[in-house]
Amino acid sequence: MLRRLDPTTSYRSLSKGFWPPALPLGGRSVVYGHNGSGKSSFASLLLEIASDDATTEVVWEDELGVSHTVPVGSGGPSPAMAVFTKEWVRRNLSQFLDGDTASPIVTLGEEAIEAKEQEVELGKKIDAFRLEATEAGKKSQDSTAKAKKLASAAQDGIADQLKSFHYQRFTKNKYSMPTVEGLLRSYKGEFPDENKSVEALKRLSEPAPKHVSALVDAPGGLTTVLSGVDVLLAETPTSVALASLAADQERQRWAEQGLRLHEGLDDCLFCGNAVTAERREQLAKHFDKSWFDIRQRAQSLLQQVQSRKAALSSWLDAVPAPETLAGELRDGYTANLEGVKEGAALRIAVLDELGQVLKEKVEDPATTPAAPEWSLLADELSAAPLQKAITEHNAQVDDHNTVVEARYETVLDHIIGSRAEAFRQHEASAKSAQAESRAAKDGADLAERTLTDLRQKQFSNSKMAETLTKDLARVYGKDHLSVAVTEDGRSYACRRGKAPATHLSDGERTTLSLLYFLRKLEDETISGDKSGRIVVIDDPSSSLDREALFATHQWLVDTLKGFGQFIVLTHDFGLLRLFLKSQGSAWGTSRNKIKKGDADEIRFPKVAFLEMYAATKDDVRRTQVAPLPPTLVKHTSEYAYLFAKVMDGVVDGTDHDRLFLLPNAARRVLEVFASYKAPHLGTFDQRLEDLMGGDLSSNPYRDVYDFCNRYSHGEGSESVDVLDSRAIHGQIRRCMEFLRFADPEHFERMCKATDSDATAIA
Repeated sequence: MLRRLDPTTSYRSLSKGFWPPALPLGGRSVVYGHNGSGKSSFASLLLEIASDDATTEVVWEDELGVSHTVPVGSGGPSPAMAVFTKEWVRRNLSQFLDGDTASPIVTLGEEAIEAKEQEVELGKKIDAFRLEATEAGKKSQDSTAKAKKLASAAQDGIADQLKSFHYQRFTKNKYSMPTVEGLLRSYKGEFPDENKSVEALKRLSEPAPKHVSALVDAPGGLTTVLSGVDVLLAETPTSVALASLAADQERQRWAEQGLRLHEGLDDCLFCGNAVTAERREQLAKHFDKSWFDIRQRAQSLLQQVQSRKAALSSWLDAVPAPETLAGELRDGYTANLEGVKEGAALRIAVLDELGQVLKEKVEDPATTPAAPEWSLLADELSAAPLQKAITEHNAQVDDHNTVVEARYETVLDHIIGSRAEAFRQHEASAKSAQAESRAAKDGADLAERTLTDLRQKQFSNSKMAETLTKDLARVYGKDHLSVAVTEDGRSYACRRGKAPATHLSDGERTTLSLLYFLRKLEDETISGDKSGRIVVIDDPSSSLDREALFATHQWLVDTLKGFGQFIVLTHDFGLLRLFLKSQGSAWGTSRNKIKKGDADEIRFPKVAFLEMYAATKDDVRRTQVAPLPPTLVKHTSEYAYLFAKVMDGVVDGTDHDRLFLLPNAARRVLEVFASYKAPHLGTFDQRLEDLMGGDLSSNPYRDVYDFCNRYSHGEGSESVDVLDSRAIHGQIRRCMEFLRFADPEHFERMCKATDSDATAIA
């Protein structure tokens, strides 16, 4: 059950905290409030919750005081709640109630009511299924077209890129659409990128390669020969000739110095003996032998150096040029060839330097030139990358067809592989969409078959028509309206006498709507438990006359008996008085229990009468809930209640919390007063003018006349201009001053009857 409801954010005029925690609804609740008080907003919010479609998050407090949060788009903790509002009427009866023809009314009965509702839902489902099938079909066609486009692009790519290399093999006939689509479906894994494909096409356009001579290792082997070059260059004929004295260094130094000192002398400086020609010849022969030995060895080494240089140059000239190799090997070969050439040039340069110093030694064995840095010659010049490239090139020449096939495969793999994943996705999407379309079509077919069965359930019978006719007669006290079965036997129609009932009045619309709601409620609970259901009825008496109002009240009391909770919201003072009378005994018992401190009754009373009104707070109109004012309980007429409220506003001045509602209340007071004082006149304007003496041009209360014609209430939406509080207070005060002027005695008696302060009108 519902104790109170509190939105977490604003909903129309309902704001958080608008309902006091200590003011609960009861098992049988009647909420009274004027138009614009927020009753319809409250009922609409309950309808949304009952429909599991709350547009605002609310806190639902149940009969035990436990709070339940109802999120947006959800329903409340009480799933069995029925709500009668204008929106409910629009949803269920608008086709029958609107328009100027007597269209068949929706069928009633336990199965028929449910079938009617399901028929609408099934119709929506059928439309939704058909739309879904159409959209899925379009999606399938679109995905299929995209897949075909990819396959066509792959087919064109194969023909355009490879046909020039093998005209008969790579044709669209050989690579037909089914073939290409099969390749796209089966291709898995990675694929060559575009650069590799372009490279393969470039190599396919090159002529077939020819064999290239194998490349032998670069000349080497000078390390051993050159191991003594430093010693050779440092040797002199004298040092060689005197090598026998190497063991006696002192004597060797003496001999070398002596030779130099005796050049051009005939006598020995040391012994004084003659240095004869014969002796000189003997010494010369000894030293010439060393000279020739050094020169011979230098000459031999020079020849070897020159021979190796020539061999290295010849080898370098024999290295195959890059352009003789296959295109894909050419760049790598060229890069390595530059390194080989550079290494060879460095070695030739070292050999040139060695040759130069050896030439100097050959020409003059006595010279001792410095040996150049020749350690580079100890490292062999490697041509392995060049030899590898040449070997691969020759292998390609020997197996050229295999290489060409690999290039074809690279291009094909790129064309197919780059499109395969997208192709499969489009085909999968098309297949999925086809399945969705078939499912939607099957759903539509099933819904149509179900709809056919449901329509069979809506065949009407005369017994139900008679029941509805009795319901109308009970409310109106006469049988001017009736419900009959249509000629096709499929539904009910409303008739006025023997003719179709066109242009239903507002009261008749209200009655038919409420009857439909209550019959539907009755049928829904034939096999269910009423005690677990909540029934909410908003303004059940709109535009009803006194007799219909009385019958409607009794109909409600009888029909709602046994339900767990009912909430009736009304702006009709007459209906409020009827409920106060019919529920008076139970309400009195409940209030006595509350006075005695009964916790259960305080938390959730058996009967509750509340007032809902709108008040201005921070310049914003907000709905408030309060206990039913004692004046409404005490006075038996709406006139007395409104008189008291307007007088309260006069007394409280601009601080009255409902001040902005009082202009309409003041006008209503004058309407009732004028109808009593001048019943012989037809309109309110005429009656008011008569009470003012007939001369409006100079009448001191002309402002009251103008006010009453500016602010109208009626049964529709209220119309109140935005006025400041002082202006409103002045207008309602003038209305009561006029009433006192028109009938001072009546004014005094009303003040006494309503406990109002007559002196407030000075």
